Amino acid sequence: MYIFEAEINNKKIKLYSNYPLRRAATALLRTFNQISQKANIFSPTFSLTYGWARYYLSKRSEKNTSYYVVQTGDYKNNPMQLRTDDCSDALIVQNMQVDTNMKAGVGRPEPTLFSDTILVLKEAINAPDVYMNRSEATKNGDSGWYFGLLNDEREGQHENDELVTVPTSELMKFRGEALRVLQMPVGTLAVFHDNEMTALVDKDDNPLEFTTAEDRKRETARNAAENGEENESADENPAASEE
Repeated sequence: MYIFEAEINNKKIKLYSNYPLRRAATALLRTFNQISQKANIFSPTFSLTYGWARYYLSKRSEKNTSYYVVQTGDYKNNPMQLRTDDCSDALIVQNMQVDTNMKAGVGRPEPTLFSDTILVLKEAINAPDVYMNRSEATKNGDSGWYFGLLNDEREGQHENDELVTVPTSELMKFRGEALRVLQMPVGTLAVFHDNEMTALVDKDDNPLEFTTAEDRKRETARNAAENGEENESADENPAASEE
């Protein structure tokens, strides 16, 4: 784990994250700095929605010195109630979504929060071949996304007890790769085999470009060669760094 630091309004802020996520971490600290010019970010009630995640500042004291730590939800457990000092998971999702939007050429992403809901076919949770499709949201807090079986012979005929509505953060538990597409526009359809996206199309069934697992492996290897060191991908499974 690495500590990124910034001084904002004469107050020290620390952000804990894996080092390969340094660009996302420093961008988040810059955003805190920009927001501080218009709002009191040190208020106990302040929170910052940044991409898919939400961040908070927690005041700490050590050796008669006070500082603030950036916290975010514990997305692997219960982000509605639990917070963590480790921002790695949230920043990984941020990188994943930015990469997907840029590769697909999305000019205006449609925001989705970790707390927004997704409709899931229970049978699809552990199935190898699944898809996600985004429709217009029907109410506040609804992402519009549906997670179902690929080539489902009973498409549209499932009973209510075969479906479950969960926060999008639950995807981290059973199909983390699906977090990539959450900010894609209405009409987007993404196909997954196990935890790898295999197809992505827009509302008119036009194929969209996306970064594959092999692409990410090659990029990681190239970065490591250029830096002359072992360097994990900042997109997923980042290795711990020094604290």
